Amino acid sequence: MRRILVWLTSSLLVLSLIAMGVGGWYYSDQLLPAPPPFEPELTVEVVGSDEDTGSITFATAAGDLVALDTVGMVSANGTLILEGPTDALSDGSARTGVLIDGGWPEPGTLVGPAVDTFYGDPATTLELPFEDVDVPSSHGVLPAWRVVPNGSDTDTWVVIVHGRGGTLSEGNRLLPVLGELGLPSLTISVRNDPNAPADPDGYGYYGDQEWEDLQAAIEHLVITEGAERIVLAGYSQGGSIALGFLRRSSDADLIEAAVLISPLVSLNETLVLQAQMRDIPDPVIPPLLFATRLITSLRSDLDFDQVDHLGRLDELPTDVPMLMTHGSADETVPVGPTRELAAARPGQITYEEYPGTGHVREWNTDRERFDEDLRDFLNEHALTPAG
Repeated sequence: MRRILVWLTSSLLVLSLIAMGVGGWYYSDQLLPAPPPFEPELTVEVVGSDEDTGSITFATAAGDLVALDTVGMVSANGTLILEGPTDALSDGSARTGVLIDGGWPEPGTLVGPAVDTFYGDPATTLELPFEDVDVPSSHGVLPAWRVVPNGSDTDTWVVIVHGRGGTLSEGNRLLPVLGELGLPSLTISVRNDPNAPADPDGYGYYGDQEWEDLQAAIEHLVITEGAERIVLAGYSQGGSIALGFLRRSSDADLIEAAVLISPLVSLNETLVLQAQMRDIPDPVIPPLLFATRLITSLRSDLDFDQVDHLGRLDELPTDVPMLMTHGSADETVPVGPTRELAAARPGQITYEEYPGTGHVREWNTDRERFDEDLRDFLNEHALTPAG
């Protein structure tokens, strides 16, 4: 009997290890590949439209097109901004749209939401002059957008870093306020972006390596623009890239301030959230993620500890003011680590939480509040010289 129990216990242990290994490999496959750049899914039908009144009726009652106060609507022919309340109708939902590019959608047109809202380059979507520039890096050229408002003081630059799977247009939501304040900006690519160098294995590193691309962009600004002060603005993974730069770069003393929107503060906690969202039982999550981290580290150079900014808090400079925003209903990157980081540095970090708001949707949920938060922060910390 004892031998049978030992055999059963051993067999269960082996099967459990195999299951964890298989599960770890599966999630490693989900974790490592760099995602394709965002493109709106044209899946929602327009059932009614009136260009004269700006009225659009959709065959849907849910999703970003109707849930967000401000959102872009993209079709094959053009882009609109939807802003204001949504009316519930028997055949869907109605909103008011303003055309910013291309043609007006007719009934029967398929459209999709763009949280970027100004989906496209700054000239097309915001009527802001911009230049395509190439940022040299150690592994190739990184495309970027240079926007310099009239009357800008080009000693101070804002560097905008998009999130994982995002594109350069993700940062366009910041440009109206930056233009109002006369702050020039450089919106940068990172490795694996369209027309940017790809990782040889096709892997993304959540900021563990991409912070070097931010380093290259800042060096470019110092050399070509004479930049003396830098403000970092990062969405999601871009927030992790900014935090990694502040912790690891010898040029961190150039940073005057940072704006982090739904930042990825802890990759480990993000994996826990993603496992919970897949309805994996809580007792299974720790061993599964242990296997995932182990297998991922063996397959790639991803250093999980370098993407746990809470765990390396002592490496983060204490003299860089930060504005951090996060939605309480974020199901992609957990809000908890952002709260913890802000609580750990109360004099340094201004934290603004948006109730019921999803990932990188703070501006879309309450544009007026977000713009005011951003404007106040930049007026205090970017336009007023330190000291």
